[in-house]
Amino acid sequence: MKKTVNKENIDRFNGFSGLYNDSRPTPPEIITQSTLLYANKNPQTIVDVGCGTGLSTLIWKDVADSIIGVEPNDDMRSEAEKSIKANNISFMKGLSNEIDLLDECADIVSVSQAFHWFDIDSTLEEIHRILKPGGVLAIFDCDWPPAVNWIVEQAYHKVRNKADDICFSQEKPAVRNDKNSYISRINSFGKFRFSKEMVCHGVEKCTPKRMIGIALSQGGIQDALKFDTSFQKDVDEFCVLVTSNCIGEFDIIFSYRLRLAVK
Repeated sequence: MKKTVNKENIDRFNGFSGLYNDSRPTPPEIITQSTLLYANKNPQTIVDVGCGTGLSTLIWKDVADSIIGVEPNDDMRSEAEKSIKANNISFMKGLSNEIDLLDECADIVSVSQAFHWFDIDSTLEEIHRILKPGGVLAIFDCDWPPAVNWIVEQAYHKVRNKADDICFSQEKPAVRNDKNSYISRINSFGKFRFSKEMVCHGVEKCTPKRMIGIALSQGGIQDALKFDTSFQKDVDEFCVLVTSNCIGEFDIIFSYRLRLAVK
């Protein structure tokens, strides 16, 4: 029997898919390049689990014949279907541990910014099921916030930590996994023949508006605004600080951690 998914983990991404899509980073090309080194062939099918608005799905467009984004949140998936038009990309509703695809159908399964919301053991079972022998699981996340300047980053941590305190005080909070545990959990699972962790980065252009959007695209901040209306004051103060310390267009650096596992 599949383990029941925490509904709050899915619902926390309702209502801000457009902001999410406009603000979140696009994973850098080095992630696809690194994954292909271990896939060791030209992939035919890639499945992007927990694909959100499709930012992580689109990076595979020129890599495989068929790319399938799997997303349980209707709002996020609708944004993906609206914004991404490519003949080889499709989207479907599904949970990480219940994917309506055939056994051994995927050359690569990718998970971007989502594995911490999954039930890890049942998800690894499902991913292992749909991966072909020799197929590769690629899990990647960026660190929050991006590198911009210490004043903005310090304020970002402060407002996000307060949001987390508000969210975790609720009767039924969303539950997330420790990102530092992924490799050990993959190894404990015992069905992948090889695993490793890599680090990389991506440089993107930013504006004060986008920097604020990056913060507001965090599910925890959106939830905290719903749970405690007084938290709006903290968000407003963060927005003022960003506009005071960031001018025009500037570079930001996203640090990524990529975990690879070969079936």
